Amino acid sequence: MDHDELARPLRQARLRRGWSQRQAMSRFEALGQKMKIVVPAPDSLRTLFSMYENSRRAVPEAYQPIFRELYRASNSDLGFSQPADRTPDLSVPALLADLPGAPVPELLGYLSEVLDVHIRADSQAGPRFLLAGVNSYLPLVERLCQEARGEMREPVLTMAVRFTEFCGWLCQDLGQAEAAASWTSRALEYGEELGDPRLRAYVLMRRSNIATESGSPGHGLGLASAALRASHSLTPRIRAVALRQVANAHALLGEQGDFERAVGEALEQAESGDQSDPLAGYCTTAYVEMEAAASWVHLGQPG
Repeated sequence: MDHDELARPLRQARLRRGWSQRQAMSRFEALGQKMKIVVPAPDSLRTLFSMYENSRRAVPEAYQPIFRELYRASNSDLGFSQPADRTPDLSVPALLADLPGAPVPELLGYLSEVLDVHIRADSQAGPRFLLAGVNSYLPLVERLCQEARGEMREPVLTMAVRFTEFCGWLCQDLGQAEAAASWTSRALEYGEELGDPRLRAYVLMRRSNIATESGSPGHGLGLASAALRASHSLTPRIRAVALRQVANAHALLGEQGDFERAVGEALEQAESGDQSDPLAGYCTTAYVEMEAAASWVHLGQPG
């Protein structure tokens, strides 16, 4: 056995039991459930398993008990350098020291895949189990934004907008309004450099939604109106989702006439839009109607 293999104790522990990586993952997931430890979604776990086995990433303390039980081995047997009762230094300065410099397309592709997996998992697992994973990539995203130059600048910023906006989405779902506003505002800042009116309008709409849900419908109305300022440059579905937000704000302000007009326009735009819209394809007529129903409740007319 060569030195490289000896430096991969997790891989060796698996091979000694004659398991494929898929078999080990299946047992890992079952043990996590039994031990009441939340483990990543299968797609993320597959990537992490390979990284752990190839010593490209340290195993978090949260998962070390599962590996110890899985292979019936000690921390030292499995190459865990951190004692079970210590917390590794995950502060931003410590992380930044190990981050790469200039971005490369392969790294952006990996980050895009990671984000897509988390977005799909959101509807199944909910935000509580995803936020920590998404947050762990943000120091890397921010470092890439600092380093990107030339032709890599635009794709890096686009990826950063997506990551930070999604982080804001998760925080909002968890009721963390201040963090949601902060991350969504960061997405807006990254997007400003891109000069994309569609992206800007969508993130302004998201910022409006957070403000409205936080009890500031007047501020939310102003942000939603700003999202529609370049209406001629927007897709129908982006106009629809922004108009839906205008309607929500008017409802919370008790302005029924303005609410009804905005809902009517949103329905027209949603019906003429394309579900393949990368930003707001989800804003169908049914979605607008669902949101309008909640607003009618705010207006005291649940019937």
